[in-house]
Amino acid sequence: MAREELIHPYIAVQAENGRISYGGDQAWLKTPAERSFGCGLIAAADILRYLRRKEDREELPGDRTLSKETYLEEIRVLAGDFRIRGPLGITGFGIANRMNRIFRREGLPYRSKWSFGRRKLERRIPEMLSADIPVLLSVGPGFFHKKERLPLYRPDGQGGYRKVQSMRDHYVTVTGRIPSETGDSMLRISSWGDEYYVNQDEYEEHVKRCDNFLFSSILYIRKKERQT
Repeated sequence: MAREELIHPYIAVQAENGRISYGGDQAWLKTPAERSFGCGLIAAADILRYLRRKEDREELPGDRTLSKETYLEEIRVLAGDFRIRGPLGITGFGIANRMNRIFRREGLPYRSKWSFGRRKLERRIPEMLSADIPVLLSVGPGFFHKKERLPLYRPDGQGGYRKVQSMRDHYVTVTGRIPSETGDSMLRISSWGDEYYVNQDEYEEHVKRCDNFLFSSILYIRKKERQT
């Protein structure tokens, strides 16, 4: 399996104590509901910023770190499009509709849809990364398996990975798909402003066992060909 990853540096924000984040962090949001259920808003905002930069809609160079104040100001502008309504958060279909509305409003040459199904997921993650488009990935609520969580990993410095965290009922952003020494596909993700890795086979087995591919899937974004 070839290594697939974004071409440009991912979103970086100067956070507390001099820490540089890897993507946004919903803990920075204003209200308790946003901090608890704002992962979809953060993932969508980071993808939009990446695509705007890619389409030369901003003057920022790709490796510039944002101030937290600048980042949160952008979030406040988007909050009207991605309203958080308590524990329901935002559905994948809702995110797709809102992204399309923003693409049209800003003249960005992209279209999105909520893509579900294991085969589509396996095909479209590498397709999007190869096209330099970040992938919004969901881990569903697992209504009847609420104690089950998907492991999150970090490199152990010896060619492998160690479990450091876990998640459920959450949106993250995939920025790379990397083969491990054991042959597994490891998805590099941004979550809560940090970099983690998800074993793709474990993800798919978790969805089959604890959830379904309607709630646990991806936002499929493709670039439209410009008409001349």
